[in-house]
Amino acid sequence: ELVEILREPIATLDETARADAEDLLQTVHTNLGKINEHGTRADSIVKNMLLHSREGPSESRTVKLNDVAAEALNLAYHGARAEHPGFNIEMVKSLAPEVGEVECFPHDLMRVFLNLISNGMYAASKRAAQAGDEFSPVIWVTTRAIDDSVEIEIRDNGEGIEPAVRDKIFLPFFTTKPAGEGTGLGLSLSFDIVVKQHGGELTVDSQRGEYTAFRVSLPRKLAKTGENI
Repeated sequence: ELVEILREPIATLDETARADAEDLLQTVHTNLGKINEHGTRADSIVKNMLLHSREGPSESRTVKLNDVAAEALNLAYHGARAEHPGFNIEMVKSLAPEVGEVECFPHDLMRVFLNLISNGMYAASKRAAQAGDEFSPVIWVTTRAIDDSVEIEIRDNGEGIEPAVRDKIFLPFFTTKPAGEGTGLGLSLSFDIVVKQHGGELTVDSQRGEYTAFRVSLPRKLAKTGENI
């Protein structure tokens, strides 16, 4: 609105004064954009910190794990499409029927899957943007039954994670994304939900320039002492 109001008065100025005025307006515009960007990130950090610190158990239920994984993949894809209308990625599901049902906190587990799938889509699409048309981004969601536990693998064909960084990615506030694009709390919260709440394991395997694979291992039954974080 300010630009519209000042457009005509600025046009009447001499060349030097006009250049200064336009430069100042551009600086204001840029600064407001940064304020919005960092304000949004601060808001996201606060919300994630509240999730970290919340108390009291949530509801545990027995659910079909493949259904939760498939729904998370669908939600993550449509969320990415809503944010970036041109977004596209190949999605490969390999959901073993013998996985069956598991006892878990479905709402919290959905949050884990959404975070891991969204991260994978982000990594693959970033590589696609850099590589051009010869590269096709792909996300794989695979489930397996292993004795009295189940495993969910979420793999992308992005640039991968440097070995020096891999040991830090589950730490709070650590992020490999550019400033303003990540809070650094998604993976640490996911780790707490899987390990502390469900008594499972969350691990990562990655090959630089080829892929990143997160594996969530869960017991079929929650421990009697299992509590929500």
